[in-house]
Amino acid sequence: MKNSVIIILEAKVKEEKVSEFQNLLSKYLPETRKYKGFINIKIHKNLADNTFVLYEKWETIQHYEAYLKWRTDTGVMEILGNTFTSPPNIRYWNTLNL
Repeated sequence: MKNSVIIILEAKVKEEKVSEFQNLLSKYLPETRKYKGFINIKIHKNLADNTFVLYEKWETIQHYEAYLKWRTDTGVMEILGNTFTSPPNIRYWNTLNL
């Protein structure tokens, strides 16, 4: 079985921007799913507040970093960032095949 990396991006979205954020994700996710090295993504919203977790699986960190650079260079990260209360927390996790 091939190793992979899990990316957990956690962001708190402004109350008045929740629908906009969800619409933006719907708009951009088809491109994400076609990006080289992408495996899977699941989106979760906290029941208590407007915190979202994007649970992503990529072949390698390098694939994700190339994707993130592309999204930054094309202005998408800035557009998404305008819906956040603060910068997102991004964590990287190795998948262990034990």
